[in-house]
Formats: sequence, structure tokens, C-alpha cells
Amino acid sequence: MLGFSLRPEIIILDDDRDVGETLELILNKLGYQSVFFDSVEQGKKYFERELNPIVFLDIHMPGTSGLEILPYFKRLEPKTQVIMMTGERDINNVVTSLTHKASDFLLKPFSIQTVQIAIQKAYDYYVILKDKDLREEVIMRDLRLASRVQGKIFSIPDLSPYKVEADVTPVSFVSGDFNVILKKEKAILLLLGDVEDHGVTSGLIALLMTTLAREEFKNSHDPSVILKRMNQELCLNIGTHSMTAACVILFPNEKKLVYARGGHPFPVHFHKDGFSFFNEKSGQLMGIVEDLDFPSYETNFEDQDIIFLFSDGIINSLNHPLIEELNAIHKSGHDSVKRMKNALDDFVRSSIPLKEYRDDSSYILLEIH
Repeated sequence: MLGFSLRPEIIILDDDRDVGETLELILNKLGYQSVFFDSVEQGKKYFERELNPIVFLDIHMPGTSGLEILPYFKRLEPKTQVIMMTGERDINNVVTSLTHKASDFLLKPFSIQTVQIAIQKAYDYYVILKDKDLREEVIMRDLRLASRVQGKIFSIPDLSPYKVEADVTPVSFVSGDFNVILKKEKAILLLLGDVEDHGVTSGLIALLMTTLAREEFKNSHDPSVILKRMNQELCLNIGTHSMTAACVILFPNEKKLVYARGGHPFPVHFHKDGFSFFNEKSGQLMGIVEDLDFPSYETNFEDQDIIFLFSDGIINSLNHPLIEELNAIHKSGHDSVKRMKNALDDFVRSSIPLKEYRDDSSYILLEIH
């Protein structure tokens, strides 16, 4: 918990000066600083400036009610603990006070002991809320930093003369979706992965998978080998998260590509005759069974063809109209990849927030020249 070197300054708001000054004396005796107001407006102005942690508020005030003023304090500073005071034993007032988030209810005349208990309880809870806010602020700061780091890692490399566009959109700061886009002298790697769940843990696993894929691609041009290595890492050393992935390796000089899947949506090949899915039966969900193979398949391509990898956070149906929209863009020619990217980004912005279950979304577009 947070530690405070000074005891809190307490506001007393009561139209009865005798009661207010008596309570001031009690608080001073208990070692607390206090300030007394018999005017609602003066008390409110002071609170606006100081946002005191504790307020003693009389229920019956001239021309108004403490029950009506109570929400004002809670709106300005939700952590402030408001202790209601009254000389009447009216259960309705008690219920109304608690409904409006009063922290306690004191009956006049009150003793030093009841005041002390009420203050201690109120201040303890205030400190808990203050500590919670501080912890959440630290978490949010770390999440923003993690998001920036992840954004740098998933940046799009220069694959000239090929055109490439990619994006990872997290539900909240850090994504479990990830991509790996690499170019070697004779091969290009496109890998899109989706770690179970989303958030910091999934994001860290995604970064680990990114590193593994990069290392494997140095030694192998077989997507089956890359997926198998990632699956083993998930099963043997992670053990808590499953994952899907699609891996495509292109060989531009040979006009062919090889691909493999591990439970991921089928990649799409846009070509002069339309489009086709890489939908041969292939790998199961990754991270469940250690000894799995992810069969690879080979197909040819031509210049101006576009390879499209996407996660189920965007679409999860082969018949989705977005595929036809992208196909129409490709057929129309002229800067197809950029226009397809714009269509995807517009779709994500407009439709993802409306989904009942939100998920990270990601895609890769590569046009071959």
C-alpha cells in the first residue's frame, strides 16, 4: 500500500456551527487536520481545489440536502470517502446515503470513539483505492511501452521490388497476433501467427515465436520445419498457450511457393483468373500435441499475383464478401496492394468493434513482381 507521511485534511460541512466546531475539536484531539464550513458553496469550492480524502457531510443543510450534495463529491473525486451525519434515525436516509456511495453513516451526538473508527475505516479504504490507481497507472505505462516495442518488431521490411503491406491490430495494447516477413537472396518468408488469448503473456509468446521463426529460416526453406519447431517450443517449454500459424515461403526465381498451416485460416492466392485458397488439409492447432507434422504443399505463381494471409480476428469464413471485394480490387490493377490494404484497414476499423467477441486482427499482403 501507499504510505503517507501526513494525516489527511478532513472537510466538515454542517450548517450547525456548534456541531461543526465540536467535530473539529474531536478531530484535532485525534491528531487530524480539519477545515469546517457552514456554507455549502464555500465547502464545495474548497473541495474543488484540494480534493480531500475524507468529508463529513450533514444530511440536513439549509435549502438543500447532503444527500443531493453527496454525488457532487463522488463525481469530482471517486476515491473521496464521504461520511454522512444526522441526528435522525431514519433508515431511508441511511439506504439513500449508501446508494450514493457514502462510506459511512454517523448519528449525532457522536463520541470520539465512533468518529475515530469511521475515519480509520474511511482512510484505509481511500489508501487502497489510491494504491490501486497507482498500480493501474504503472501497468498502463508498461503496456504502452510494450505496445511500442511490439510495433517496432512487427515493422514492415523493405522487400523491393516486391510490394508488401502488413498490420497487427491488438484488442488492447499488446497483441497475440504476430508476423514474420523476411527476404533472403533466393527466398521470401511470410508467416502469420495467432497465439491464444491476447495481452502481455500472449504478446511475449508471440515475440518468442517470431525469434524462433527467424532462426529456423536461416537454415531451412521448408515451412513444415519452421512450424514444427514452433510447436515443439509451445508444447515443451510454454505449456500454457496454443497457437495457429500459416507459413509461406516464396522462391521468386523459380516462380513457386511452398506453404504449410497449423490450424490457421487458409491463405489466399489472388491471380489473373480470380483467387484460390491454400486449403489442402494441413496442420492441426499448435501447442497441444508435441509430435505433430505440418505437411507442406507447393504451387506456382506469376508476376502481379498477390498472396494474402489473415487471422480469424478479421474474418473466419471462406465465403466472406471481403474476399470478393479484395479480388475486385486486384482485377482492376493499378496499385492493388495499397488499395487492398486500405479496404482491409477500413473493414477492421468499422466492423471489429461491433463484434460480440473481439480478437486481435492481423494480415499480410505481398505482390510479386
